[in-house]
Amino acid sequence: MQKIFYNQFRIALFFFVISAIYGWSMRLYKVFDFIKIPYHSILQAHSHVTFLGWGFLAVISLIGVVFYPKIIESSKYLKVVFGIMSFSLLGLLISFPLQGYKVFSIVFLSSFLVASYFYLARILKLLKGIKSAGTQFIRTGIWYYYLSSIGIWAIAFIVTNYGKTDLYFNAIYFYLHFLYNGFFAFSLFGLLFTYLERKSDFKLQKTVKYFYWATNLACIPAYTLSLLWKEAPPFVVFIAIVSASVQLFSLFYLAKLLPVFIQNLKSKLGKWLALLIFTSYSLKLMIQFLSAFPVIVREAVLFKSYFIIGYIHLFTLGFMSLFILLFTFIFTKVRLNVTAIKLFVLGIILSEFLLFFQGAMLSLFQYGIENLDLWLLIVSTLLPLGLIVQLITARKEA
Repeated sequence: MQKIFYNQFRIALFFFVISAIYGWSMRLYKVFDFIKIPYHSILQAHSHVTFLGWGFLAVISLIGVVFYPKIIESSKYLKVVFGIMSFSLLGLLISFPLQGYKVFSIVFLSSFLVASYFYLARILKLLKGIKSAGTQFIRTGIWYYYLSSIGIWAIAFIVTNYGKTDLYFNAIYFYLHFLYNGFFAFSLFGLLFTYLERKSDFKLQKTVKYFYWATNLACIPAYTLSLLWKEAPPFVVFIAIVSASVQLFSLFYLAKLLPVFIQNLKSKLGKWLALLIFTSYSLKLMIQFLSAFPVIVREAVLFKSYFIIGYIHLFTLGFMSLFILLFTFIFTKVRLNVTAIKLFVLGIILSEFLLFFQGAMLSLFQYGIENLDLWLLIVSTLLPLGLIVQLITARKEA
């Protein structure tokens, strides 16, 4: 077991625990409004640390343990850069709640971004001589990360010069789109296909290739889906529908690979997680396809606190987080606590059901679940609880 991965995984999981507690505190605020918290500042810390502290750190650590374990163990350069990123994220956890998106938060976020550029540049160099479908996905994901970060730099410029205009929100959606559908999706699928390629009986390389091209060709034009929250010209709507259709079509190739993946998983926990991940990703693409139609996206924006938050959590929790946990189980000797994972998954399923059900009821019938915020607070408690149990009980096999 690579000691450095174990330490990095625990750091990433620690950030996820704190982020989940921040998310839970926002639910608490909506139920007991006498508890005063800087809601929007906590939201900033919650979202940034989930994506970067948990998602980014965990993904780059998995790439290291899969492709260059000896280098990641011995490289002082990678350890120092990882330390800078971790320190910057710790700063964000503190600075966002204290002052919001201001000087210190911008400094810590900027230092993280610069450090991440150097870390990813080293990954690209280390992967240069490895020719495979898996590394092709990962390299593409890294370039999408660089692209997504343009949105972060633009946000600071736009807020300073123009305030929170439509341009500000489009910059946020630019960042999120290429981080979600670019970096995370391609990097995680890259790890998946690396796992399959290392199986001697894997014979679906062409299917992987077709899936890559369908997903990649749709990624950039699919940003238009994020522009439909405001009235858009017909040609933008057309591009959005076509790109969403291509993404949905790519599911055909992924569905062909799913049985092969599940067959190679030895544990029931692994098979169960794989099915949940595929279901989450499929629902994500279906929601994106529906959101390409203005009449539907208007309803989603009207009930943003249900549909859009539900969509973001579907990707972040149901797809990204479960994928990271599954790959940690597959590629390393860090064991997952079954009880912790069940609590976490139950929290995801129940909270997603409540969000989408409430949005649908309000949209169709103008009434929904009474005391929804209380119910969301109760079921959301399962998320940090499961993560805390996993963090405390995380152990290495000999």
